[in-house]
Amino acid sequence: MKKSGSVTIFVCLIFICISALICGLLESARTSGARLYLQTAGDSAIDSLFSRYHRELWDNYKILALESESDENISELMLSYMQPYIENSGMYRIQNPQIKLNKKISLSDNGGMYLEQEIIDYMSLGVFESVFDGSPDDLWKDIEDAMSMEKITTDYGLGSKEAVEVEKALKRLSENIEKQEEIRSKMKSAVSAQNISEIKKLCKDLKSTLKKVPDLIKKYEKKADRMSEKIREIENKNADNISKLSESNREYIDGEISKFKEYVDKDSERRIEISALAGLSESMISEVEELESDIESLQEMMEAEDDEEQDYDIGEAWNNLGSGIDALTVMRLNFKYGIADEEKEEKLKQVKELISDGIFSLVIPENREVSNKSINRLSLPSNAITGGYSGRNLAQRLLVNEYMGTYFADFTDDIDTPLSYELEYILNGDTSDRINLENAILKILAIREGLNYMHIISDASKMQSAQELATVISGVLCLPQITLLIKFLIIAVWALVESAIDLRCLLSGGKVPLIKSRDDWSADLDSIFDILNNNSLREKEASSRGINYEGYLKMLLYIEEPVKRNFRMMDIMQLDISRSQNDFLINDMVYGIEADIGCGAKRLFSEISFFSEEFVGLDSGYDMAVKVEKIY
Repeated sequence: MKKSGSVTIFVCLIFICISALICGLLESARTSGARLYLQTAGDSAIDSLFSRYHRELWDNYKILALESESDENISELMLSYMQPYIENSGMYRIQNPQIKLNKKISLSDNGGMYLEQEIIDYMSLGVFESVFDGSPDDLWKDIEDAMSMEKITTDYGLGSKEAVEVEKALKRLSENIEKQEEIRSKMKSAVSAQNISEIKKLCKDLKSTLKKVPDLIKKYEKKADRMSEKIREIENKNADNISKLSESNREYIDGEISKFKEYVDKDSERRIEISALAGLSESMISEVEELESDIESLQEMMEAEDDEEQDYDIGEAWNNLGSGIDALTVMRLNFKYGIADEEKEEKLKQVKELISDGIFSLVIPENREVSNKSINRLSLPSNAITGGYSGRNLAQRLLVNEYMGTYFADFTDDIDTPLSYELEYILNGDTSDRINLENAILKILAIREGLNYMHIISDASKMQSAQELATVISGVLCLPQITLLIKFLIIAVWALVESAIDLRCLLSGGKVPLIKSRDDWSADLDSIFDILNNNSLREKEASSRGINYEGYLKMLLYIEEPVKRNFRMMDIMQLDISRSQNDFLINDMVYGIEADIGCGAKRLFSEISFFSEEFVGLDSGYDMAVKVEKIY
């Protein structure tokens, strides 16, 4: 049935429904747009924040980081960058933004891993020539093999000191026996001259000489015991080093060491014979005392009145005395012993001690003064090392290595910074320039000693020269094993002298090949004793082939513990920038941020509807939140 106004009411109801639907859809779209707008504002704010990277840190070290002392400081800066977006939010009606930092990553976090990442990101844009020709890990294994070989043989070579002391003790015993023979010879001459007072004196001398034999034997036994103890000490000390050698090097070392053990076995045989000499000396003293009794009888006869019968008895007594001297037991050493040139053997040790103890003064160029700068590490990053570091692959490790050589100074750069020897500090971590340089020199010396040692034993002519000198020093009458030990010492000293010359060349700005050829060798075997006379090293001819001092430092830094290395780099950065900015701290340098941004927003389309009160349960406003994050 038709009623008045029914169509109008029906149309109004339809309009209300459509209006509510459209306003709801528009409000939903506006809400999504507001969230996107807030995300855009947040992303823009964090981008603007990260554009405030520390300029000097970038200029000096190509590291991007934001300086911020507190979370509140970061939040305030981000809010200030968001403010234009809030003020011009239009229909999005955003208000009261708030920022909550969930995560702040500093350069020093996780063992300096993020500093490393920045270095890798930057250095990967360039092209660099590595100091390593092949695989660094393989090269270092060869170097460590060479260093172990040199260390083992040097220990055994220095062990020759104890062996030589044993030989010297035997030589003193031999000299005593020679003196006995000399006294007997004089006694025979005195009998021929019928000089009874001289004979009595010589008997006393012979007894005195024989009485020294037990003490000489004890000294020998003491030195032999010390040598055996030293051998055990060397064996225990180098057991791990020997087990880590490559198979070919281990076979070589085992073969050489076995000869040393042969010496110990031979000495054990000699010791049995020598120990018996103590008892022999006692019986020989008794023989001399009997002879002295005969001499006393002869003297009494000579002092009696002369007659023909008495003259006959005296003549017979002289003959008996001569026979008694001839019948004296003769002491002998029925084995090889001693060394021919004790002085030269001692000089070898003096050369090694001089270089080992005074290497620093020997290798520093004459035109350079060593820095005595030192630092206080209390406020430096390395005073509070953090963990959580994860390793890098080969390419990344090489990039970090090249970075250090590019951006940090070393001794050869001769620049004025808080620490003059920055690479040496990163390698060693001491607060003193001098100590860091000394330690760096010793580490490079160890590398060069090992590699120079390998060069010598692989060069037949050099080994022949070492053998000839060892033979000259030891002599033809000694045990062959003594010659071997002295050869070990000669090779060790020769490699050390060459290494010291190499170091002086490196510190003067020159280059030294890692693996040398004959043409690269500097030290003649005949000249290794010259250092004792002039207390200086010969100059090495400049070479364009090889690796410079920085290159050797980078080789050492390649195997340095990464976390310590990273924090020492940060120490240098902080020290450098602190000269122009007193309050600069690496710990304030931010690498990355993660934050939640929340804000309020007022509804729009749901409120302008003709029947907004019909949207039951809707507040006039609502909250939104987005997440923003960024790293350099």
